[in-house]
Amino acid sequence: MDKIQTLKTSARSLGLIHTRDALDEVIHTAETEQHSYLDFLTYVFDGEILYRQNKARDKRIKEAGFPYPKYLKDFDLTFCKAISKKQFKQLTELTWIDGLYNLILSGPPGVGKTHLAIGLGYQACEDGYKVSYTTMQSLIKVLRTEEIDRHAGVKLRRIRSSNLLIIDEVGYLPISATEGNLFFQLISELQERTSIVITTNKGFEEWTEFLGDAALATAILDRLSYQCDKIPMNGKSYRLENRKSFLNETGKDK
Repeated sequence: MDKIQTLKTSARSLGLIHTRDALDEVIHTAETEQHSYLDFLTYVFDGEILYRQNKARDKRIKEAGFPYPKYLKDFDLTFCKAISKKQFKQLTELTWIDGLYNLILSGPPGVGKTHLAIGLGYQACEDGYKVSYTTMQSLIKVLRTEEIDRHAGVKLRRIRSSNLLIIDEVGYLPISATEGNLFFQLISELQERTSIVITTNKGFEEWTEFLGDAALATAILDRLSYQCDKIPMNGKSYRLENRKSFLNETGKDK
C-alpha cells in the first residue's frame, strides 16, 4: 500500500471524508503552489470544515420538508407591494427567529405568501437554523396519528425541536373541534420556544369560521399574536399575471 493510500485509510478512520476523497488534488495543489506545512494544513482543515458545513446545511434543507425550492433572491418586490425593501431586508436578516417572533402572511392565492415563507425557511437553513415545513392539512393529519404512526411521531418531534415552523395554507379547509384542540395544544407548546410562520387566506375575524369555535380561535390567535408581525399580502395573482402557455398562438390553424 503506497503512502497516499495509507493517508486515505487514516483519513477515513478519523472521519475526514472530504480529505480522503480530495487528497490527490490537495497534494497536487500543495506541490504546484509550493505550500508551506502551515498553508497545507490550513488548506486541508478549511476544506474539511466547509464540506461538513455544506453537508449539514443540505441535511437541514432535506429534513425541513419543503415541497420545492424557493429563494428570497427570486422574490419579486416590484410585484408585491405589501413589503418595503427595508422590511424585506429586516426579514432576511432572521433576527426575528432569535427573538421568537411569529409572522402571519395573509391574502388570496398567488400573491407570494408561500414563496416568501419557503424562501425565509431556506435562508434559515443556510444560516444554521432547524426548520420544519408543513401544510395545515398535513399537520392536522400527523397530530391525529401521532400515537399510532411512527412517521407522524418523527415529524412532530422534529417540529417541536425546530427553531422555525412554517405552516402553509391555514384556513383553506375547515377542521373539527378535536383537530382544533390538537392544533391549539401544539401552538401553546411552541409558544416562546419556536418562531412560527403562517400563510393563510383568512383574516383574523374569519378564523372562527374554519376552526368552528370562537373561544378556540381567540386562544390560538392570542398566542400567535403575542410577538408577531401580520403582513397582509393583497393584490393580483402573480401566477395569473405571468401565466405561461405551451401552445403557440401564432401556430394555430386559420
